[in-house]
Amino acid sequence: MGKVKSAIPGLDELIEGGYVENDVILVTGGPGTGKTTFGVQYLYGGVVNFNEPGVLVVMEETPSRLIRDMWRFGWDIEKLVSQKKMKIIYANPFTYTKFVKPLEKSPINTIAARKNIGDIFEQIQLEVEGIRAKRIFIDSITSFKISADKSEVRHKISEFIKNLEYLDCTTLMSSEVQGKPSSFSVEEYLSSGVIRLHVFRAEGNRVKAIEILKMRGVKHDEILHPYEIRDKGIIVYPGETVMNDEMSLFDSVDKR
Repeated sequence: MGKVKSAIPGLDELIEGGYVENDVILVTGGPGTGKTTFGVQYLYGGVVNFNEPGVLVVMEETPSRLIRDMWRFGWDIEKLVSQKKMKIIYANPFTYTKFVKPLEKSPINTIAARKNIGDIFEQIQLEVEGIRAKRIFIDSITSFKISADKSEVRHKISEFIKNLEYLDCTTLMSSEVQGKPSSFSVEEYLSSGVIRLHVFRAEGNRVKAIEILKMRGVKHDEILHPYEIRDKGIIVYPGETVMNDEMSLFDSVDKR
């Protein structure tokens, strides 16, 4: 099995050197855990460190806002798009618009997808082939779940994930934790790997911890390890542990 580097310092040590090539990995967690940063770092690092083009699928934030937010880490996404090393798809499941729309005050063209997840996948496939992408990040699958018919959610997400596995790309998807942190969602069962990000309160401080819930084909670490969101992105500390039984889950505001 080929391995794909995560581009997140410290994480690959927990998953035997990286993600399994062409797998679909879910990054899940509550508000404020940094799921969007986690996925964009995977894409951006893939381009600048490993020369692997990537496709960013935005379902919640507008692309212009996400690009602005990522500037705090020094990540020039617009430059990568202009170099045809990254593509952005604006796949808002709450709109039926199918036209290509330019971002305000930006040279980037993004696509507003219709509600049908089949349309979204076709657009992903088109952009992947256009730049020969090797990485995909979808932020987030929760938006599609909310907009879809509840009786068809499992089938639609299963079909979507299976199709992604045939694109010759390694895909990260983000999702919000819904219900109790210990509960599993449909997409967690269907994905090849699940990484959960936590935010705890300990002695008046916020502590972020990463947990590898599953990673098929990989002997992964099962201990909670701390991570931080620093000036250059997320850093995981594999040599340190977080004692979950001494903390209570902290419900924070999502600052991405």
